[in-house]
Amino acid sequence: MKTSLLHVLYNSFEKWSSNLTTSCKKGCSFCCTQNVTITAVEGEEILRYAREQGKSSWIAEKLGLPRTCTPPKMTTNDFAKACLAGKDVAPETHHDMTPCPFLEENICMIYPVRPFGCRFFVSTLQCSASRPAQMSDAYFEASMAINQLIEHLGQKEYWGNMLDVLPALCDISEFKDIATSLDITLSRQARMRTLTAKPLPGFLLSEQDGPAVTSLLETIFDTRIDNMRIEDILNGK
Repeated sequence: MKTSLLHVLYNSFEKWSSNLTTSCKKGCSFCCTQNVTITAVEGEEILRYAREQGKSSWIAEKLGLPRTCTPPKMTTNDFAKACLAGKDVAPETHHDMTPCPFLEENICMIYPVRPFGCRFFVSTLQCSASRPAQMSDAYFEASMAINQLIEHLGQKEYWGNMLDVLPALCDISEFKDIATSLDITLSRQARMRTLTAKPLPGFLLSEQDGPAVTSLLETIFDTRIDNMRIEDILNGK
């Protein structure tokens, strides 16, 4: 159920933003760094894909490479909750541009199951060291809302940097063949660096762009899985 709902969120956002013109193309990997956060739901999908592709040893090797990224201090919904409570908090910014270990010749080797943190990161202008990605405020607000929903979907489970969540998940018996190729210390340290996904506290929507994002959310909430509305599933009904 969680995987099906995750893909509804992916596909709904992709359809909603389909009219956006971007400069992104295959082989463009400037934004593909180690600064990607994921939920356990997304991580499990990545690990299953690696196993199905016969790449258990490959992904274990990639996860064992040196990492330079800093673990986030709060989840997306932690940040939203603080903002909604009127607290003065600034979004975390990470400037480490170390390439993602899943890149090979500037091509993403897990592209079919890339997490939302990779899917939404696009730019209307070509990125460079002196020119960061550009996106509209409405697009940013919509992607923030989807990130919040994905975290809500995976609440009480691992949330954090992709390079921590993936080895942390290897304690699940399903991924035993990957775990046997990992240093056990790596997995333990990874679990200590992860946070716990939190429930949705509310959305951070502006007066200007809120209506467009609300339209996306209403479409998602009215979508049915196994004859149940997604809004009811997310509310535990």
